[in-house]
Formats: sequence, structure tokens, C-alpha cells
Amino acid sequence: MEFTVINSDVGRFSRDDDHHNDSDASSTRKFEDVGCLDLSCSNILHIANLCLISSTNLTSLKLPVNRIDKICNLDAYTNLVELDLSHNHIKQIENLQTLYLRKFTNLISLIVEGNPCQTEPIYSERTFILSIVQSLLVYNNKTVTVEERKEALDTHSQLVAMLEKNDKKWKRMSVDEQLRLERLAGRKNAFLDGIPEGEDVDFNVNVFRNPTVEQVLMENSRYGIHNVYRGYADNFRRLITEITEAAETSRGIRARLVDEFHCDLRQLIDGGVDESRKCVSEFAEHKKRVKCELSAGTGDGVSPSTNADVACGRFGERMRVTWLTLMGHEDQLSRKITKMIGELRDVLEKQIVEFKQLVNNRFCMLQRQQNIFLQFILEYAVSSVQSDDINNRISRVSQFTNDISQCMESQASQVERAELYITKSASKWLDDVFDKLNSEEFQRNRRKISEIASFIRYQNETLKRTQS
Repeated sequence: MEFTVINSDVGRFSRDDDHHNDSDASSTRKFEDVGCLDLSCSNILHIANLCLISSTNLTSLKLPVNRIDKICNLDAYTNLVELDLSHNHIKQIENLQTLYLRKFTNLISLIVEGNPCQTEPIYSERTFILSIVQSLLVYNNKTVTVEERKEALDTHSQLVAMLEKNDKKWKRMSVDEQLRLERLAGRKNAFLDGIPEGEDVDFNVNVFRNPTVEQVLMENSRYGIHNVYRGYADNFRRLITEITEAAETSRGIRARLVDEFHCDLRQLIDGGVDESRKCVSEFAEHKKRVKCELSAGTGDGVSPSTNADVACGRFGERMRVTWLTLMGHEDQLSRKITKMIGELRDVLEKQIVEFKQLVNNRFCMLQRQQNIFLQFILEYAVSSVQSDDINNRISRVSQFTNDISQCMESQASQVERAELYITKSASKWLDDVFDKLNSEEFQRNRRKISEIASFIRYQNETLKRTQS
């Protein structure tokens, strides 16, 4: 059989176990879970489906004596301990240049001999590889000695130092990126996705790029106009900061309330489970006594069938009482949980409403301050128009007015979108939380009732067998 790509069939035939008769789905699943994959001498032309293999589990990949001319898609397999690419037609190793091999920090054995991609002289290549991949113990089927490794590190000391410096740099960048993603996640949970932060706090920066505003600021730098501008910008940042702090505070309060709810809910459910277990244990003890009575008999001259009927009658009554008790426990527990969910919703709704009111108030203040600043700029620009030509004066005043009016409209739209995003996000979060809670309670209730029904059904069948 000739293979041209790696697929589930290749993986199945590469195994040495006795499961070749499994279904295709089962074989594929096993293929995804393999830790060692040996595809030696399989006439493989190229690798197209390495993604089928679990990147976490795969530690050994052997592809010697094939017809592969290019290796690619190895980026995800940094857990590899053993990699054998020997005796192929590999002229280039895409995404596997020697410097890239540093990612394979667990790699102990690497075999690439017998490929056109090897460099000459071989000794120089070996020294270079050992300095790059310092975890290697075997390279091209030859053990790496301590002296060899020391010589390699000494020979390429400057390169190694540069690479280690770059590794630290990338590690810091990775940590910074992780912190950035965490911060973004935190802002999303606080409904701040649409609100700027840091240096980008002036999200309506078009105000300061407005031709009329820029002209007034440029032409009147000595007349206190910039002080007005700075005061406006400071007030803008202050209001945005208040909105941000309110959102973060709201997130903290909401998280605490939800955590406390889940803790109380867990205790409540555990208490209900213990109560039900106690009821079932008492029923089990009663069942044992009934069985003992049936086995021992009464010895009072009453027929065994009569005694059995009486015992089974009492057992059936006790089973009915147990059923009612268990259902009563579940009904009571469900009502308590529903009440807890309702109380939590009331508290969170109140908190969200207060947060929305604060956001609305700050955005209204922001809009008023923006309009005041732009009105001031417009009045100053109009009053400073100097021209003997009345038509020219009217034209410039009209231009200023249109320019500032468009800016006001743009500002109002941006502020409205930001406020709407916050309020909609808050409402959606509230709905999502309680949709999930109600769904979970509904599923728990159905599961519990099903368990009770199964238990009683089993006991009823036991009773019938006893009667027969």
C-alpha cells in the first residue's frame, strides 16, 4: 500500500497493537492520542495532516526512509523528545531552521542525516546544532559528549549569548502580552471595551483635529486659549476615569455577590443531598428488616403467603412514603434555590441600575463640557474674523459654524455609542447570568426527579419479585 499523506489510515497501520478492526472513528481517536508515531519506510511524499495528532501527547516522531522533500507544520509539537527525519529528500526544512529548533526544549534525539539540506562540513554543522539545541543527548545517532558540548558552546559563545538575550526579550514580551490580554478580559467584564484607557483616553480625538479648533489654538497660543483647552481635556479624563472606576467597582461587587451565591447554593444543595441520603438509608434499613422477617417466618400457624402479603404491603406503604418524602425534599430545595436566584437578581439589578445611572450622569456631563468648549471656540473664532469684505466675513463665519456643528454631532454620536455599549453590556451580562442559573437549576431538578423515579422503580420491581 502506498501512502502520499499522513492520515488516520497511516496512523492505524503504524501501530503495533491488535485493534486494527476497530471502527474508523475509534481508529482516528486512537491516532489523535498517540505519543509515539513511527512512519518509517511508508512511501510518504509529504506531510499534510500532522494536525490530526495531539500536539500535547506526541513526543516521538519518526519519518526516516521516505520521499519527503519538505518538512512543515511542526510548530505545535514543541514537546517532542525524539525527531527522526533521516534519509529523505528534504532540501528545505520550512519553519524548522536551526534557530527555530530552540523551541524544542525537550528534544533529546535529533536525526537529519541523509538529506540534501545538510551543510558541509558535517563537523561544523554538528557543533552549531549542539550550541543551538543544548538539550540534545544524541545527534545523528551519535552520543553527545560533555567535551563536545563545551567546545560547541565556546565556539559559538557570542551567538548563544545573543540568542539567550533574545529569548529573555521574547519572554518579557510574552508576559506583557498575557497581562494585556488579562487586562482586556477585565475591561470586558467591567463593560469597558468601548471606553479608552491610558494615553487613548481622548477617544473623540477628532475634536482636537477639527480645523477650527486647531486654527484657534495655533493663532492664539498667547491668549489663554490653551489653558481652556487643557482644562477641558483634564475634565474629560476625570469623567472617563470616574466611569472606569465605577465599572471596575461594579465588577468587583458583582463578582463577590455571585461567588457568595454559589457558595450558599453549594451548601444548600449539599444539605438537601444529606437529607435525602438519610431518608434513603432509613428506607434501606426497613427493607433489610422486611427481608429478615420473610426469611425467618412467624411460626404462629399463619400461612407463609399471608405473612409475605402483609410484609409486602407494609413495604409498599413505606416505599410510597419514601417517594413522597424524597419528592417533598426536592420540591422544597427547588423552591429555596428559585428564591435565592430571585433575591440575587434583585440585588444585582439594583446594583446595575445604580451603575447605569452613574454612567449616564457622567456622559451627560461630558457632553455638556464638550459643547461648552466647542461653543467657546466658535465664539472666539467668529469674533476674531477681520475682513473688510462682508461676504468674505459671512463665508468664514458660516464655515466656522458648520465645522463646529459637525464636530458637535460627531461627539454626541460617539458619546451615545459608548454609553449605549456600556448599558447594553450590563443588561446582557445580567440576562446571561440568570439564564444560565435558571437553566442549571432546571437541569438539576429534572436530574434529581429522574434519580428518585429510578430508585423507586427499582424498589418496586424488587417488591414484585419478592411477591412472586
